[in-house]
Parts: sequence; C-alpha cells; structure tokens
Amino acid sequence: MRWLVGLPLIFSIAGCAALAGEPSGQRFPVFFTPMSGSLSHGADGVVTEAARYAERYSDKPITLVAYSAPPAHHYLEPPDLDAARAAAVTAQLVADGVHATRIHVVPKGPVQPAVPMSKVEVRRVDIIVGSPPS
Repeated sequence: MRWLVGLPLIFSIAGCAALAGEPSGQRFPVFFTPMSGSLSHGADGVVTEAARYAERYSDKPITLVAYSAPPAHHYLEPPDLDAARAAAVTAQLVADGVHATRIHVVPKGPVQPAVPMSKVEVRRVDIIVGSPPS
C-alpha cells in the first residue's frame, strides 16, 4: 500500500525527464599533460566516449573549446598549444567515426579563468555535443 503513495511521484519525475529530453550541450572534458598536445592514456577514452554519444545524436553539432595554461600558471606553454590540442581531439573523433564537417573548433588560448582552476583544468579541450551554452 505504501508504494501507491510514491507512484504519482515516480510518474511525475519520469514525465519531467521525457519533456527535458537530452541536454542542449553534453560536455566531455579532455585533459592534457603540461606542455603537451598529445592525447594521453584515459584522454583518448573520453574522446571515444564523446564520439559514441555524437553518433547517437548525429543531428547535433560538435564544438571543441580548447585551452592552454595562462601566463604565470606554474609554467609557460607555447602560444598555439590550444590549437594543437584541438587538432589531436579532432583527429581522434574522426578516427572514431565522426564526420569532420560536424566539428567546429574554438581556440581560447591561455585564458585566465574568472574562478581559479587547478593546474589540470586549464589544460583541456571541452567536447560539446549539441549547442554550447552561451
């Protein structure tokens, strides 16, 4: 009898989930080692996971937002390292079956974040499947 009380709640949650659909931009952060534009162990798995997700939603665009460490962030990275990181992620996405025409790259370069980030967070490429948040 108690389960009858929770039944309307379960249906209302399921109904909200159905209305919400997929998120507008599913994000997959890919982290890099310092001074490197190569995918390391684990990073390639994230890219493959993003490619599988992108395959399920082939009508959605893919945006790569690439970053490198800002000046005075424990070390100085080359100025074009964000583009090299985006190129490595693009190559892996294409190797995993994503059409290159779906991929749009936004190199941000060495950005000093408004909120302090860890040493790892500034060395990343965000793969966004769907519309990126504004």
